Amino acid sequence: MITLGTIANAKICVPESQQAAYRQHNPEAEIITHPDSIKGLTPKRQWIIEQFPNVFMIDDDIDAINRLYTEKGEPSKLKPDEAYEVVQYIGNCAKLAGAFLFGLNKNGNPAQYNELRPISLTATINGTIGILEGGNLYFHPKAVVSEDYWICGYNAHLNRYAWIDTRFSVVGKETFKSKGGCATYRTEEQEMDDTLWLREMFGESLTVKQDTKLAKRKHKWQRTLTIPL
Repeated sequence: MITLGTIANAKICVPESQQAAYRQHNPEAEIITHPDSIKGLTPKRQWIIEQFPNVFMIDDDIDAINRLYTEKGEPSKLKPDEAYEVVQYIGNCAKLAGAFLFGLNKNGNPAQYNELRPISLTATINGTIGILEGGNLYFHPKAVVSEDYWICGYNAHLNRYAWIDTRFSVVGKETFKSKGGCATYRTEEQEMDDTLWLREMFGESLTVKQDTKLAKRKHKWQRTLTIPL
């Protein structure tokens, strides 16, 4: 599992029936199991926050947590211990600020990092989601492949703001290029269903993403959530 070498003290959360296989390939890791009846990422995230009210969830295919601000010759990739301390720091800052949702920059391009805005209260979070107790947050089962958009929009509705440290980002594999896991049900049809449902939930704040000169859409139902404050 790639992420185990990216951030220290990470724990693996898998179905009970897969514990032995994960133990064989990750003998040093701490493994947490959930019932086999919990299928899919959204129910898994919900189960996790019910067991661990203060938690940072990160995908299993993350190659690096990067620092987007660097001096010439300075490495951007954080060491595992550094990555762990950064996450703890961001979570503690969120708590001090009264936020219940926290995360990292979803844009890993250093050229697009805004050094004048290292902290965002309204950005969206992709995949790597930190939640603190007290915010009444939950993962809606209809957000099958869009649980990150749902939690960002719902948190804005309930709690007004999040805490996103834009100085750091994750680097992982592209969703539609990986096999297994979420890729088995992250189809374009499911993406369409989720986008249309999110539009019903959040109205004009949720729009279909458009191609730009810097980036092309992975599929036509790729979405953007704009959170006003």
